[in-house]
Amino acid sequence: MSRLHAMQVFVRVAETGGFAEAARQLNMSPPAVTRAVAALEDIIGTRLLTRTTRTVKLTEPGARYFEDCRRILSDIAEAEAAAAGSYTTPTGTLSVTASRSVRSFACLPHQRIAAAPTPSTFPP
Repeated sequence: MSRLHAMQVFVRVAETGGFAEAARQLNMSPPAVTRAVAALEDIIGTRLLTRTTRTVKLTEPGARYFEDCRRILSDIAEAEAAAAGSYTTPTGTLSVTASRSVRSFACLPHQRIAAAPTPSTFPP
């Protein structure tokens, strides 16, 4: 499991306040969620969550790490959206060159329709 995925799991556990709900939302098994958080704690070398039979709470280092993870995951999502958007959204000026007959056939009828008065502009 990648560290990024483990961070996503940790954030979801912290947001939901429990391993079972986080597992449901992530479509993972509860033991897989527990292993991901435990692996992240091993990598970092500190406890991120205080677990009891009924509650899961962030430790002080866990609260700082939670905020950092949320910021990092948000930055990654923004970077991916920006990268994807730069290829899907056209920008700039579009210049079309056409002969006079094509212009009169293709462009002018639409301009006349757009310029036609609407029923609300007619006098009563």
